[in-house]
Amino acid sequence: MNMKTLAGVLTLSCGATCLSATSGFAAGAGAHCQDVGGGVLTNFLDPTHTEGTSSGDIKGAVGVQILSINGNVYHVQHHWVTESGDTIYVKDAFLTAFPTSDPNRVLADYLKGVDIIGGTGRYDGATGTLFAFGGVDLKLGQITLRYAGTVCFRPVPD
Repeated sequence: MNMKTLAGVLTLSCGATCLSATSGFAAGAGAHCQDVGGGVLTNFLDPTHTEGTSSGDIKGAVGVQILSINGNVYHVQHHWVTESGDTIYVKDAFLTAFPTSDPNRVLADYLKGVDIIGGTGRYDGATGTLFAFGGVDLKLGQITLRYAGTVCFRPVPD
């Protein structure tokens, strides 16, 4: 893949991220939705050492475990705990890798996003979609991503 094509793919991905990160994207009746964004630095590939950090609007610890690989698409499972101790439940997702001139490093994009399907504490009943893109070092098993999206929280009872 040449650099012009790669730049086009990333531009399209960034555009999709911006379009999807609007208030009410995943809103249910009476839900309060919030745009979120930040970064993730975590280990990748080694299921025994998967915890890294997330910053921005969802601070905490996050890990990625690979369930399967089909060509350049990684079927992954996330483990996300906020700094306040809430757990965020996330559907399995698909991370697409785009090669670079270095065979050990790829660009990565969750083309269809990562869906939040609930959690504990503040995230109990939460829904939403996060889009993320960044870089992966396959040799070191590390990933760095930017995320943006919307999280909708269950209404607080009166």
